[in-house]
Amino acid sequence: MKYQESVDLEHMRTVKADKHQRFCQENGLLSQFVSAKTGDSVYLCFQRVAAEILGIKLNKAEIEQSQRVVKADIVNYSQDTMARTVNPPRSSMCALQ
Repeated sequence: MKYQESVDLEHMRTVKADKHQRFCQENGLLSQFVSAKTGDSVYLCFQRVAAEILGIKLNKAEIEQSQRVVKADIVNYSQDTMARTVNPPRSSMCALQ
């Protein structure tokens, strides 16, 4: 199994996801992206390693069970606030130096 750490720091990733996946496919390895900081997919990684060692095939429900759900709040800004930030007032003056 090959895992790629710091999935939460994608902008700093040295090895791109497609290259990681291609390497795993070419070498017959399982692939997993994890984040120790957020804990994202860490449990699934251990579960997949244990299943591989024991020769157990995980089904889709077992894999999805270990995926955590991320909740996001929807912020409803008033139209007045949006109008001020989207259309800032323009000046008709021009200054040359």
